[in-house]
Order: sequence, then structure tokens, then C-alpha cells
Amino acid sequence: MNMNIKIMPSNTEMEEALLGCLISHPETFNKCEEYLADKDVWYNTYHKELWDILVAMKRKGEPIDLQTVTSNLTKEMLATKYNKFWITGLIDQSYMPSNVQTYAKKLYEQYLYRKTVETAKEISDKAYAGTSEVYDMLADTHTLIGNLIELQPSLGFDMSQVLIDSLSELEDRTPKQIKSGWKDIDVYGGGFTRGEVSIVGGRPGHGKTTMLINLLSNFIHAGYKVCMFNRELSIGEVIKKIACLESGKLSYKMIRNVQYDKDGLDEIKRTYDRMKSLYSKEKFIMFDKVKTYKQAALEVKKFKPDIVIDDYIQLIQADGNGSVFDGSRRLQIETICNEYKWLAKAQNCVVIVASQLNRALEYRKGQNATAVPLLSDLAESGAIEQIAENVIFSHYEYKFSTEQSDSVDVSPHKIKAVLAKVRYGETGSHILGFDGDKCKIYPTYREFEQSRQ
Repeated sequence: MNMNIKIMPSNTEMEEALLGCLISHPETFNKCEEYLADKDVWYNTYHKELWDILVAMKRKGEPIDLQTVTSNLTKEMLATKYNKFWITGLIDQSYMPSNVQTYAKKLYEQYLYRKTVETAKEISDKAYAGTSEVYDMLADTHTLIGNLIELQPSLGFDMSQVLIDSLSELEDRTPKQIKSGWKDIDVYGGGFTRGEVSIVGGRPGHGKTTMLINLLSNFIHAGYKVCMFNRELSIGEVIKKIACLESGKLSYKMIRNVQYDKDGLDEIKRTYDRMKSLYSKEKFIMFDKVKTYKQAALEVKKFKPDIVIDDYIQLIQADGNGSVFDGSRRLQIETICNEYKWLAKAQNCVVIVASQLNRALEYRKGQNATAVPLLSDLAESGAIEQIAENVIFSHYEYKFSTEQSDSVDVSPHKIKAVLAKVRYGETGSHILGFDGDKCKIYPTYREFEQSRQ
């Protein structure tokens, strides 16, 4: 007999105790469903099948008792010991309904142990094989360990200490908000809050990437640590845009088309030298080959930034192999938004994600040449809008309007920031100065005019 055989963590008696409670006291379903969302929490195959039957009955609104459950048993179950007599034995036990949630949590804990063992084995195999998939699996393991930790008894919190810490924060004037760097924008909601996700949206060519790069510059100059994911542009193109912004003299068009003279090249070198110090590896990290959310989350956990910028969410690839990201694209986007929300809370950072808009805005322009974006214009709007602290639209009316407009806002050097959602403040809009060739957004149009004098 092989004494080295190891049995996966499981508890048959507790599975039967929980099933007996649920059949005897179906009103307790709501207390345990969250721990049984994955039917693999049940280790015994027939227990799993009985759970499926109970869930189906509950969804149909059928009463749950000995007779109704027995009538739903499969032929395979009736031919085994898992038949109506077994069901009778389950409900004859004196299980306390108050223990339902405890039983469910214990079974969920056993399930997480099994998943951890399986994942560790896969990591070992893939590590020996030298495949890059091991990094995705490490992210999965991190999540599993986090779930196990959350199941441990909570120490709660000391209200007195929380009040002391909160008062200290107020006295030191160190709020959780991180300012955008544009005073007239921050006045609406106070800035971006740690632990929250904000959205910057816009149609193609309306300056949302330029807005993100300007936010990046503002954060870096304020001394914050930033992690940026570029999913559309290469790092090289983003660096050129940042250089134009930081220089204030360089032309993006000239750099991109390699049309600069010796003086221009000297300015590029000087700007790049300044950027080496300003955007140091301790303060800033950027990626353009990170395809999935899991890969991004792993990099964020390693770097521990104050702000994460992701440009843009519709280009984040879904993870395959039966993960939670499978299904319709709308559900994938919703899952990514929620995962980013939890990441922001866990890392105590701000997450700013760019989002594409649908074409509804362009269809409205025939009725109103200066129409501004609405929350419903967000692609996958329901999923994105619900999770966001702030939704800010970058609206470049000069490009949008195909006809001559009398609006004072329509100018090649004006861009409108539309704050369509502000969870902790007021909605509104503000005209910013805009110099597209220098990749620069000014706090006001007046400041743009002053820069030209």
C-alpha cells in the first residue's frame, strides 16, 4: 500500500449536513449562496448534482421539501444510494439552520485549498517547461490566497482608533484625493479618490489620449508614482508625445515625420535628458505589450503606484481557458471594470481608464452641431458607468463640427472637459486650452493665449 497517496481536502459529512439544512430550511439559501457560486465547491459528485437540483427548483419558485426534491432526482441517483431514502436520512438529522453559513464557508475553504493545490501543481509543471503562462497563473494564485485570507476570522476595527486616524488626516490636510492639476476641473469633485476608478472617454481624435498624457505629466510633477498601460499606441509614440508636452517647443508633427533641424534635435536631446530624471524608473513605469487585465494587475502589484492609467479598456483582451472573463464582450468589460475597482481598493491607488464612445454622438450632430457626449454614449455604458467615480469626456468640438458654428467653444485651441458623472461632487463642463501639435492641454483657454504672447 502506497502511504504517500494524498487525499484532496474535502468533508463529506459537512456537505451532507449543509444539504440536509437546505432541504429542511430552504429559507436559509440566501445565507450560503455566495459561497457556493461555483458548483465545484461540492467535492462529492452526487452532492453536486443534488445542489444543482435545489438551485433549479429555487429559480423556478418550486417549494423545497422531501417529496418535491425526491421527484426531481435523476434516474442515475435513484439507482444508487443517493436516492429518496438518503434524502430522508439527510433531513432526519438535527442540523441547526443557524449553522448553514458556517457549513458553506467551511466547504468553500476546502474548495480553495483544492484549487490552490491544483494551481500550484500547474505552476510547477509550467515553470519546469519554461512557459510564460506561469505569470498568469501566479496572478490566479494571488487571488486564491487573498480569498483564503478573507475567510479567516476578522479582527474588526477599533472605532476610537479609526476616529483618531481620520482626525489626523484632516488636521494634516492629507485627503485621499489626488488632484488632476487643473484647478477648474478639481472644483467639481475634489480630484481622483484612492480606491476608485475614473473613466476618460471620447470619440477617436477627440483628445482622450492627450488628456491622459497631460494627467500623467501633472501627476509626475506633483511627485506621484504612476503606472501606465498603452494598448493602442506604442511606447515610442507615447514618449514623443510626452517630450512635446514637457518641452513646450517641440512639434509632434515634425518629430513624427522626422522634419526637425539641428536646433530641433538639440531640443529633443535636452528634453529627453530632463525626462530621464523626471520620469525615473522609481516614479514611472509604462507598458505597451500587456494584453490582459491579469497581466496588468500583476505589474501594478509589483510596482505599487499611486495612479494607474490604462488606455483603453475596449482593447484589454479577455482571458481564456474558462476564466471569469469568458462570455459576451459586455460581460467581459463589466468584469474588468469590477476587477480594476477591487485592485484600486487593494492597492489604495487611483485607476483612470480610457473608454471609447459609440457613434450615437455623431448621429446627434445633425440636430445640434455642438452636442456633447452623454453617459449613454459610453461603449458598454452600463458596466462602465456603474463602477466609475468620475466620468470625464474629452470633446473636441472643432473636429466634431463639420459645419460652421456660432458657438464660442468651437476653436482649434479649445477642448471641452465634460464631467458627466462625479460621485462626490457636481457635474458640469469646462473649456480647456488645447495645443494639439504640442500635445498640451492648458487649465484654461486664457492660459493658452498667454503662452502665445
